[in-house]
Amino acid sequence: MQSYNEKQQKMIQQLKNGLIVSCQAKKDDPMYMPGIITGMAKSAIWGGAAGLRLNTPEQISEVRQITDLPIIGLWKQHSENSSVFITPTMEAVDEVIGAGADIVAIDATDRINADGEKAYLLIGKIKQKYPETIILADIRNEEEAVIALEQGAHMVAPTLYRFNDNPKSIDSPDFEMLAKIVRACEGKGLVLMEGKINTPEEAIESLYLGAYAVVVGSAITRPHLTTLRFTNKINKYENKMPLYY
Repeated sequence: MQSYNEKQQKMIQQLKNGLIVSCQAKKDDPMYMPGIITGMAKSAIWGGAAGLRLNTPEQISEVRQITDLPIIGLWKQHSENSSVFITPTMEAVDEVIGAGADIVAIDATDRINADGEKAYLLIGKIKQKYPETIILADIRNEEEAVIALEQGAHMVAPTLYRFNDNPKSIDSPDFEMLAKIVRACEGKGLVLMEGKINTPEEAIESLYLGAYAVVVGSAITRPHLTTLRFTNKINKYENKMPLYY
């Protein structure tokens, strides 16, 4: 288990059994507009969120000005040369931390980054340069979770589960995978549950299975996807109804 100083311990305690709201929006989302991320963050704070997960230094900096809640910061940077995109370089890490993130989230899979290295090797570089910063390793499975913690990450989350070769589902949470990760990481580090949590009941089930906290994004902050979940189910239901109904 990684050790924490007093400030880190206080922050970690704030997240325990809590809801971390991922406030992100793509530029082609129907409700994307200036200030939308800050509005999402304010709504999450109002609703009692324990922490926030934010993408890009600009948005981290904006939200940092309105809250002292723990911020998990990242910077999605897509490359033609690699599938690694969550805070993939030290330069990205520098910007995220400089913007005010308390916790930096990175791709810590065993995939190869644009520099030709295993993505999880970035953990050691962060610890050397920023020993006070908490590192959240976004991984795909229990094997990568253990490697990330051995490299020095403080937390892991199956954020990238859907990028497994044969994911059980890409539309709903895989609680069997969560249970495997929790067992594999016992005594080594904390496990956050992230990925397709759509209801409070699923969040509670995640905590019951051993998650330290739960991250929810699209189900809260992307209403067009919430609408789509409803319409998809309604349409399937209507298509199965007998003709005489």
